[in-house]
Amino acid sequence: MFPAVKKMYLCFKQTPKAVRILTYLGCAYASYALLLGLMVPAIAQSQTPKILSELLGRDVQIEKLSINPFLLRIQVEGFAVQEHDNEKSFVRFDELDVQIGFWRSVFTLTPTLDHAYLIKPQIHVARLDQSSGFNFTDILTTLEKNNASKAQEAPQKETTGLPAFRVEDIQLSQGIFDFHDWPTGAHLKYQGLNIKLPQLDSQALVTQVSPIENQTDKPVSSATSSKAKQTQNHFAINVIGADKGEVSLDGQFQLEPFSINGKLTMDNITLANFWPFAEKQLQAKLVAGKMNYSTRFQASNTSEQFNYSTSEGYFELINLTFNAYNQPKIKLPHLALNNISLDSQKQVVNVDALAIKNLWIDAILNKNGLDLQSLFTPKAETSKNTVKVSTAAPTNSDRKNTTSNQDPSPTATNNTQSSPWLVRLHTFSMKNTDINVNEEMVSNGVHWRVYPLSISTQEVLSDLSHPIKYDLDLSVNSWRKSQPEQSRGSLSSQGHIDAKKLTFMGDVNLSKLDLNQFQTYLDPYLNIKLQSGFLSAKGSYVADTKGNATYTGQANISNLLVRDRLENQPLIKWNDMGLSNIQFDLAKQRIKIGTIAFNTPYSKILIDRNRQTNIGNIVKAQPKTPKSKPSKSTQSTTENSKPFAVDIKQITIKNGSTYFADYSLKPNFASGIELLNGSIKNLSSTPGTKATVNLKGKIDKYAPVTLNGAINPLIKNPYLDLDLIFKSVELTSVNPYSGAYAGYYIDKGQLSLALNYQLENNQLVGENHVVIDQLKLGEPSNSSLATSLPLSLAIAILQDRHGVIDLGVRVSGDVNAPNFSFGSVIWGAFANVLTKAVTSPFSMLAGLAGSDEELNHINFEFGQFSLTDSEKEKLTLLAKALDDRPMLKLSIVGSVSAVDDSRAIAEEKLQNLLLKESGDSSLPKNLTASNFPQDGDLVDALEDIFEEQLKKDVGDEEDKIKQQIQSEIGQKEIDYNQLNMALHASMYNQLVEAQTVLPDELGSLAQARARSIKAYLVDEQHVEPDRVFILDSQTKLKTENSSAELTLDAN
Repeated sequence: MFPAVKKMYLCFKQTPKAVRILTYLGCAYASYALLLGLMVPAIAQSQTPKILSELLGRDVQIEKLSINPFLLRIQVEGFAVQEHDNEKSFVRFDELDVQIGFWRSVFTLTPTLDHAYLIKPQIHVARLDQSSGFNFTDILTTLEKNNASKAQEAPQKETTGLPAFRVEDIQLSQGIFDFHDWPTGAHLKYQGLNIKLPQLDSQALVTQVSPIENQTDKPVSSATSSKAKQTQNHFAINVIGADKGEVSLDGQFQLEPFSINGKLTMDNITLANFWPFAEKQLQAKLVAGKMNYSTRFQASNTSEQFNYSTSEGYFELINLTFNAYNQPKIKLPHLALNNISLDSQKQVVNVDALAIKNLWIDAILNKNGLDLQSLFTPKAETSKNTVKVSTAAPTNSDRKNTTSNQDPSPTATNNTQSSPWLVRLHTFSMKNTDINVNEEMVSNGVHWRVYPLSISTQEVLSDLSHPIKYDLDLSVNSWRKSQPEQSRGSLSSQGHIDAKKLTFMGDVNLSKLDLNQFQTYLDPYLNIKLQSGFLSAKGSYVADTKGNATYTGQANISNLLVRDRLENQPLIKWNDMGLSNIQFDLAKQRIKIGTIAFNTPYSKILIDRNRQTNIGNIVKAQPKTPKSKPSKSTQSTTENSKPFAVDIKQITIKNGSTYFADYSLKPNFASGIELLNGSIKNLSSTPGTKATVNLKGKIDKYAPVTLNGAINPLIKNPYLDLDLIFKSVELTSVNPYSGAYAGYYIDKGQLSLALNYQLENNQLVGENHVVIDQLKLGEPSNSSLATSLPLSLAIAILQDRHGVIDLGVRVSGDVNAPNFSFGSVIWGAFANVLTKAVTSPFSMLAGLAGSDEELNHINFEFGQFSLTDSEKEKLTLLAKALDDRPMLKLSIVGSVSAVDDSRAIAEEKLQNLLLKESGDSSLPKNLTASNFPQDGDLVDALEDIFEEQLKKDVGDEEDKIKQQIQSEIGQKEIDYNQLNMALHASMYNQLVEAQTVLPDELGSLAQARARSIKAYLVDEQHVEPDRVFILDSQTKLKTENSSAELTLDAN
């Protein structure tokens, strides 16, 4: 073999020199191709994963590594860095393709890559928990350990600038970014990640063409444009999320000095995907919403500072929805910020417009406050991590780093402090906002709706250096059961707000605010029903946060109707009440009103059948709260505060009326003053001033009444000097009172009054001139409330021969006295006159016995004729008086209450039937409809009698009662005991009503009552029988009261 090789070598040496050179070159090139194309890739594919695994502390895999020695092209396929548990990849890509531009590098003398392609890269990032960090934390720790020693040994080199290099084409295609946040459960996945960066040149500049500024001022030649395109570093980044949301970024940049400009676009980004990051912090939940954003940007780094700016920015939120408790709480269909720009050199942010449309809010206001506040307040978290403070001295590198991070220029620091950023919002608008609040703090649940609410402002600056012009319009509505079709009030206002000085001024217009919707808030305090009324106001205001507030304008309340809770009758009403020329000043504690004009005012005072007035219990009693001692500041404020000054130029009344009704009397009494017209002028709280009163009207439309004089109820010691005149008032109109309290009805008579009252320095002086013309008494009323005075004798004493009673009565009193009242003073004066004229016989008899009781009226329990202990005591007193007055004789007439006594007799009949039907030996004590037993023989007897006498079914009656209770309480479920009790009471009452009570039975009861009185007087008190007479109680049966009437006659 060796001779053959030797022979070949000898032959090779004899070949021409050129052939030998070509042969040497061919062998070298073949060796190069063999080494770079086969050996190096094999060694790299074998050793690189090991080196990277050792460096990263993770398993690194490479499926294939190949090098094309002829094209200088390197391809890496199937690269992956595994997760710590080796179950899936942390980072991977399908292919990395890099080709070196050898000849271009040689010709341009600049290192150049022909292309660099990364295909289907994938990265999976996960935040494990609060303490473990991310899934790549261990890689950073490993790299830090490996680089620690090398960093200490490596000498620091001064940077001389960025070296020149080029890459003709850089592309990242079909990339995937997957992020898991395990503590919050968030998962973000972005696929379709594409990056294009053609013609990367480290020395290229971006000054030739700027995407932010329009280059239309000067034409650019094609040669210049071609050259610019070759030197510009254009980039394009595009990312598509799993929700089809897209983020794109394109522009150009230069590396040294760093500069970049371009456009950022975020389109159709689903916000709910990011909500898990905040979900554990807030109770509310974002369930829907999209975001769009776009802007042009520019940034550059100079030797002095880093500058950046944006322009043509646009931000948009679409269909944003927050839920709580599976119910929507906030809906925002559209929010947009237009033409956003930012400049770091000028430190200015400009926003042309912020527009919000159709915002919808649903909130609950209860004793815990507004629920939205708790829903959107971050939950408090107690951090378990503690801050570790190092006590070791800082190293030289630490000092260098600290020094390098500090700004050596004091000017820069001063500029930052002296010129803060300014944000300028040119216009703000919020249209068709719908605010719904279910108020449960004071009421049992009132739904308030403010819709539509529209607010717009002009320019708003973040430094608040200029007042903000605003325009506000809203309508308000409220309901408890069903929503009204129309709004119940509207408000509009235009003006200025100085947020820096905290001052407010503007015009306000309140239109037809329905006062009825505030009824729920009056119920805890007032016994009235505000049925209707509309408040309107128009004027201007000025206010601040220091307690200053003024209002100038007018107001009115129209169609007011307030009913009492006693009889559901009108208490106050009017067609219109207007207040003109209002001047209100809170700081000066003053209010001036030009005119208060009442049009058709009406008021009514009413006494019901239980003798309760409709005004006596208007104000509800409030639970007492423990009084706390006032602080010193409160005491000083109270001492220094002055009373509110009131100045009303005039109060006018047109077609007014006031009525008085007494339903406690039979027959009922009603009267009123109508056609009331006049005025009260110059009413003021200024001491020394007096208001003139001039009012005229008619009682029952025919009897004139006038009120003239001067008053001032607003000063510390009220002043009064009034003349009240009534002329020719028919006394027959007061028959209910004369029958009830005088004991006689009036057949004829007229009353005229001339009253003058003066009140000054809290001393009342009054003159009452009373004229009663042609008084004639009619039939006696036999009223239990009648006076015991013999009025016939009194009239005969007081009445002159012309049939006129003329009395002049003077009254006086001290209003500071604890027991003072105008009524008691006036009535006391008249009572003294009558007492001097005549003495009541029965009052005399009671006085002789040492008592002041009415002895002429003996009461009985309903259905009974036996005397009670209290009535026996009265008869005992009367017997003593008769014994002292032997010439007096007593007459007795029995009486019954047609309704009450009949019912008592009927109830006794029913109880006898129940006792017989049940077979019991006796009935329960005090058996009534309200305490009827729930079960037992009596219940069975009641049901049998009910079905037998009334021919009704017990089950049908039970259904009827059940429906009534459900309608009253508004609930389907009712208590069984309540139903049972109501059923028994209903059957019992119906059976009582069904019993027949004959008039003879009532007459016998009346006669028996008269006999029991005489028997007691004769048998027990030993009154002579011939002095006591029993009158006929049956023929002319009195059915007004369950009693007996006693009368005295002289022999």
